[in-house]
Amino acid sequence: MTIPCVGRWEDGAMQIDEADRRILRVIQERPGLTMRELGDETGLSHTPCWRRLQRLQEAGIVSEKRYIVDPEAVGFEIVAFCFVKIVEHRRERLQEFERAVAFVPEILQCYSLSGDHDYLLQVVSRSVRDYEATVKNALTELPNVRSISTSFTLKRVKATTYIPV
Repeated sequence: MTIPCVGRWEDGAMQIDEADRRILRVIQERPGLTMRELGDETGLSHTPCWRRLQRLQEAGIVSEKRYIVDPEAVGFEIVAFCFVKIVEHRRERLQEFERAVAFVPEILQCYSLSGDHDYLLQVVSRSVRDYEATVKNALTELPNVRSISTSFTLKRVKATTYIPV
C-alpha cells in the first residue's frame, strides 16, 4: 500500500512505501544512526537506504537533522499560548503579520486558526516579567493585531515531534 505525499515530482505527488515508512520511523526514534546502521535497522543495504532518504528529503517529507533543546533546561520556564485576533483579514495584511512573526525569537510556533481566533502563538519566556516585556515590545507591535489573549501552561504533559507513520 502506498500513501500519496506532496513532493517535487513531475506529477506533483510522491508515493511512499513500507520501506520508506520504516526509514521514517527509525530516524525519528534514533536520529544519530549512521547510514549503515539505518540500513541494518530497516532491512536495506547502505546505498538504497541513502537514496530513499535523499528522495524523502528532496520531497520535503524529511527536513534537516536537528537537536531539540528543552526550553526549561535552558531557563525558559514560561510557556504561553497566545490567541490572536486580527484587525483586517485581507491577504496582504495577514501575510504582513505572518512575516513579522518570524522575527520574534520568543515565538516558537504560529498557527492560523479557524474559529474565534485568527492565530495561535506558542511563546517562551524566562519569567512572567520577561513575558510581559515580550508582549509590550514585540507581540503588541506585530502588524494588524486587534487583541491577544494568553493562557500560561502549568506543566508539559506531552511534547513530541514523532509522526506515527
